Amino acid sequence: MSNTEALEWAAEAEDSLARNKILTDDEIIRTVTAEDDDDYDVTPVNPIKISQAALNTSLQWAEEQNFEADEIMLLRRLRDSAFELKIGRTSQRRITDFFGY
Repeated sequence: MSNTEALEWAAEAEDSLARNKILTDDEIIRTVTAEDDDDYDVTPVNPIKISQAALNTSLQWAEEQNFEADEIMLLRRLRDSAFELKIGRTSQRRITDFFGY
């Protein structure tokens, strides 16, 4: 690192310190707990039913658009979870399922 680069870096660091307020421990705790309280003020949303075909279509579209691998895997997991939930609800139950053995 040359001297001019070091001086530029030091100037940027000083500017950053001047812009950012240094907080005490108590102020940090108050800020974090205030942010946590905001998270619980979320209004519940009515669940929306999404068909298996819609999940398959969105997965196919994401693959065609070259989405990141982790995003495609998330869509696959959602599709597979929805399928498992659907199969679990529609499977025929045996009489012994209702009794604890």
